[in-house]
Formats: sequence, structure tokens, C-alpha cells
Amino acid sequence: MLDDLQFGVFGPLTVRRNGHVTEIPQAKHRIVLAALLLRANRAVTQEELIQHLWGDEPPLTARKTLQGYIARLRKVLGPDAVVSRSSGYAIDVDSDRLDLGRFERLLAQAHGAGDAGERARLFRAALDETGGIPLVDIPSENLQQGDGAALLERWLNATEHWADAEMAVGRHAEVLPRLKALVSEHPFRESALSRLMKALYGAGRQADALATYQEARQLLDRELGVDPGEELRGAHQHILGGLQGGQQRPERDVSEPARTGPAHSAPLFSLPPSLAEFARPRLEADIVRRLLQDPAPAPASWPRPQPAGPHPKTLTLHGGAGVGKTTMAVRVAHAVSEHFPDGRLYVELEGDAGPRAAGDVLRELVCALGVQPAAVPEEPASLLALYRGLLAHRRILIVLDGAANEAQVRPLLPSSDTCAALVTSVAMLPTLGGTEHVRLGLLNPAEAADILGRMIGPERVRAEPEAARELIERCGALPLAVRIVGARLLERPHWQLAQMSERLRLEARRLDELTVGELSVRDSLALSYRGVGGPERRAFRLLSLLEMPSFPVRVAAAALGLPADRTEECLEWLTARHLLEADFVAGSGVRYSFHPLVRLYARERTFDEDSVHSRHETVRNALRAWYDSPARPPAPARTTPPGLGPTLLGNPAPPVALSTV
Repeated sequence: MLDDLQFGVFGPLTVRRNGHVTEIPQAKHRIVLAALLLRANRAVTQEELIQHLWGDEPPLTARKTLQGYIARLRKVLGPDAVVSRSSGYAIDVDSDRLDLGRFERLLAQAHGAGDAGERARLFRAALDETGGIPLVDIPSENLQQGDGAALLERWLNATEHWADAEMAVGRHAEVLPRLKALVSEHPFRESALSRLMKALYGAGRQADALATYQEARQLLDRELGVDPGEELRGAHQHILGGLQGGQQRPERDVSEPARTGPAHSAPLFSLPPSLAEFARPRLEADIVRRLLQDPAPAPASWPRPQPAGPHPKTLTLHGGAGVGKTTMAVRVAHAVSEHFPDGRLYVELEGDAGPRAAGDVLRELVCALGVQPAAVPEEPASLLALYRGLLAHRRILIVLDGAANEAQVRPLLPSSDTCAALVTSVAMLPTLGGTEHVRLGLLNPAEAADILGRMIGPERVRAEPEAARELIERCGALPLAVRIVGARLLERPHWQLAQMSERLRLEARRLDELTVGELSVRDSLALSYRGVGGPERRAFRLLSLLEMPSFPVRVAAAALGLPADRTEECLEWLTARHLLEADFVAGSGVRYSFHPLVRLYARERTFDEDSVHSRHETVRNALRAWYDSPARPPAPARTTPPGLGPTLLGNPAPPVALSTV
């Protein structure tokens, strides 16, 4: 047993040795440790751990890399911390040294208690052992949806059982804060909504209880196209019965036919909240003007432009991963809300399994526009006609977030000249007719400092101007990276900006540092990487090894061992996905380059997926092409990444490779 260690899986993953925090900075190491702790004292197979780490696309060296992660955990936690079993690995830890173990023990005692007051005390003690929802800093979708989802459900159930026990002894007002927080995080969880209604009613807030039901009913109808379930309806009937002397009123006559027209007289609204701290005022003003077709430039005071013109307007925001396309689209949609009083609808076009079919999105939009699911036609042409008919003569803005290609978007665009659409996509979607395209790029220094100041307070930025400049530079001026850094500094008011900047100094750990909660630069780049084909992925990975500011097609073709025309196709495809940047240089032609954070991600992928021989050949061929050119420019200061010259011919493993293990 690990007698000097304490572990926590609720909230951020924590390890303490004799009361002092032991850092586990690498995200992959935290994934492995979390998976083992969720099944403490039981074996987790290598196959399960590989699935948690890489999903359905593990590298060829997955097992060897996993062994490296285990070795690193043993070095940090102790040689006996992780034990090898015939079927995999396990961590043996006393249940009292793991918050999950204490939580489960107190839950069992609470369920067995006969007295409501004792049950409430034990449930409360169990919840106090947790730091909130589990695995908040574990970037593994597979783990979150498997063992993590099961633990989250146990935590939610415990919260609801605690509320039941407290209300059973008359403490309705005491449970309101925690129930409100639970409903805010899980707005479609009817069991939590029904308990919130009962708590409000028991606390003497009957009007708030009834308003909660109406808001929940409208939300379920608008977002999911369903009526409240039996538990939520039962809570509502109970409150009505109490208010009306026991007389109960049915929700709706069951003989009422399903409606096919708009269900709401109120505006339809499904936009996410606007994030004020991520404003880019000049850019937003320009996009608002373009969307509303106002020919006049927007002045600095940003008055509201005139309403949309006589034909439907479509505006596409495109740009690389992490430039803030969704944030910008949502902010603009909120800014123009008064011009679209009949509704502002938001829909995600990227599903868990990839791009969603246009037909499925159309059905979601039709239901959001008030049609009962049973009345939605199956035939595509009829569905499209119904959608366009519902939009006719109504002033509605449609936000289509995360488009994969033009074919997915075309059926979703409104045909009514009273409507408009705002589309976000990594690619430009150049063949989408009647569309204006706006490319979102990196932050300029003033924008980045302004956003950082709004997040953590301008006084902290002013106190360390040089550290702020260096921090923004190490974030590559990428909006997502600046947002993550701001969030980390916000939750650590005792940190100086220089401390955060120092954590980003080493390139080998920079992407590990640029993650917080559900935000991750690495995960964002992975989405773009998965969106390109095999040859383009190979080019993306291997060209990151060229330690030069930019390179021409000639050098890239030699490095990859491909004809120049095929290489140019790969480079242009990567440029269209914003995984590469391209510039025309007088006297040199088109040259390609990596954003610094994109290069780091590409190098992680090449050390995970490409052989040492392939990496060596790439660098050697690039160097030969560079120095064999009859009119080459001056050689770059360093033409090979650390460790990729003689290291690959027999010297110790390269530092870059070590950073990925």
C-alpha cells in the first residue's frame, strides 16, 4: 500500500505525499493514473489504457509508449505504486487514501441509514469528500464517457439523494444553492429539475417553482422536441394540487394532434452565452456590418447597423484551430439580435462520430422551429420544403457551427430574404455561392493583452508587462492559448505572469501546459489533423522536423520523396485547413511555414507515428536539397531539430522524442 500518498479523482486529479502536492504535469500520465484510480486495486488492461490514451487511432508504438508512461509514474509515485498484472496494470491503494473510496464508503452507509436526518448527514459527508465533478482536467474522451461517466452519474445521484433526505426533515431552503448549480450544469436532467421545484415550493417560493417548470418545458421542447417526463410532470401536478386545494390540472389533452406549425409565439432562441472577456471590438464591428449588409464602415463607437437587405445573407468565418470562430460567431449573433426578433438558432455541425448529415441537422432545426418530431417528414425534399416554409417571412438568424464542407451547409441556408446565416468552418468553403468570407487570424499584441487583462484583471498585466508580452508570444498569439493561460492564472491569483510564462518556456511541455478543463490546444489541433487524408498527414508530420522559418515546395518534395506537383497539392491542402501558412516571397516564390504551436503538435505526431528511419531520411533529404541548390539563400541557423542529426545515427535518444513519452 502507498502509505504516504493521498489521491483525488474528483475535481482536478490530485496526488499528495505527506500533505504536499506532487505534480503530474503530463496529460498522458494523468490519463493513465486516473484510469487506474477509478478501478483502484483492480487491473486495467493495456488495451483499455491505449483506448483511453489515443481512442481509435493509436500509434504503432502504443504499447511501448504506454510502458514509458508507467515507468514515469513509478518514478514519481514510487517503484511499487503501479503493479503489473497478467492482464494489465493496477494501483493498490487503501480506500481511505482515495477520495473515491471514502465517497463510496459514506454512500453505502447513507443508503443503509434508517433515519432521514442521519441519511442527510452521511450523504452530505460523502459529497464533502469530493471536490465537485470528477476528472475535470483529464483530456480523454474515452475515459470521460466510460468509467468517468459512471462516476459522474453516481455523484449526481448522491446529490439528489442528499436533497431528498434534507427535504424530508424540512430543510428545503438549505438545498437550493446546490440544486440550482446542478441544474445549471445539467439543464436537461429532469430528476434534478423536479427536486429543485419541490425545494422551491417547500421554501415558500411557489411562483418560482412553477416558473422553473415552465422554463424546463420550453427548453425541452425547443432543444430536444420532447415533453417533460413523468417525474417532472408529477412534481408540477403536486405543486398545482397544493396550490388549488388538491385539484389537479392535466398538462395537455392527450387527444390533441401533433402540431406542424410554429409552437412558440415568443422568439426562438438557442444561442450559447456570449463571452464578454473575449471581445475583439474592431473585428466584431466589421463582421456585424458585413452580416447586416451596411455599406458604411462601422465607427469606433459601434452603433447598430441597418437591418438586412433584400436577399438572404450568408457570412462564413473560417480559420485555423483555436482562433475563436465559435466565440466570434456567438458574440456577433448576440450583437445583431434586435435585427432578428423572431429567433436566433444555433446548431453544431460536428458530431461525436464526425460531420453530421445535413438531413439530421435539418430535422433538429425544424423541431426547434416548432414542429413535433412525429410530424417531421422523412422524405428529404419534403423536409427541406418544410424548413424553408417555416423560415419564410420570419426574421431569424441561423448559426451553423463547425461546417465540414459546402455540401453539408447548402441545404441548411435560409432562402427567405428576411433571414441570415452565420457559418463557421476551418476551410474557406469557396464554392458556397452568395457567401461573404471572413478569415479569423491570430491576435495582435494589444488584443491579446486586452483579453488577458479582462480575464485576470488589468492590474496584473500592467504589473508585469514584459512577462505578459513573453507569455503571449509563447502562446503564439493564438486566441485559444491566451484564453487557457488566462483561465489558469484566474484560478491561481497567487501566480505571477512570469511563473506561467516560465512553465511555457520548454517546448517539450508547452502543449501539456496549454490545457484547462475542457479546453486544450492539442485537442483542438487534433480535430483539424483528423480532417485531412493520409498523405497530407504524413507531410504535416514529417515537415515539422525542418527547423527553418519557412520552406519552398522544392525542399518539401525532396524531404518527402514525392514529385513536386504532388507535394504542392499536399501543401496547399494543409494550407486550406490552416495546418500550414503560405506566403509569396519576392525572388523565392511561395514558401510554407508552421505556426509554433502547430509545429509542436506535428512533432508529437511524427514521434508517435513515424519511424526513426523515416524521420532521419526526411531531414537528410531536405538538407541535400537545400545545399544542392545552385542559388540557395543563406542556410538557416539550425537546419535540424534537436537530436535529429548524429543522434539518429547512434547517439542517445533525441530530447524531442523524450518529451512525448
